[in-house]
Order: sequence, then C-alpha cells, then structure tokens
Amino acid sequence: MAGKKKRVVKKRFPAKAKLSANLQGKISSKFKFGVVFRNLILFVLLSLISYILYLVSENDVFVDIFNFLWIIFGFIAIAFLLALLVLFFLKLVRR
Repeated sequence: MAGKKKRVVKKRFPAKAKLSANLQGKISSKFKFGVVFRNLILFVLLSLISYILYLVSENDVFVDIFNFLWIIFGFIAIAFLLALLVLFFLKLVRR
C-alpha cells in the first residue's frame, strides 16, 4: 500500500459564456458608428447655431465669440465626419 499514489483532482470552474469574436466586433462597431454619428449631428447643429448667431449679433464682442465658436465647432464636425467615413470604409473592407 505504500506504493499507491494519491491522485490530484483539479477544481473546475464553470465556463463563462463568451461572445464569439465576430459577434463582439459587430456590437462594438455598431456602438462606435452610433456614437460618432450622434456627435457629428450635435456639432453640425452647434456650428449652425453659432453661425446664425454670428450673423444676427451686432455687438463686436459677440460677433468675435460666435465667429470663433462657429469655426471650432465646424472643425470638430469635420473631424467626426472623417471618423464616420473611416468607420464606414473599415466596415466595407471587413466584408
């Protein structure tokens, strides 16, 4: 009986349910696409509002502020447009 070895039993943990890599990529790309699109719409609207207020305002201080805001929001909107185009082309390349 001295020659009998004890067998070591490893404890098994329940397997976690994991999403497949393909499904997980689709979910994250839809989320990114939606966030970028929502931000693009937001900054386009802010840019248009700033431009309208730039045209309507008569005080020189307000004209300068709204002109600056119009330019900044316009550049941010262009950046989100480029990000949206990149995501769109990446989606096309994956197929």
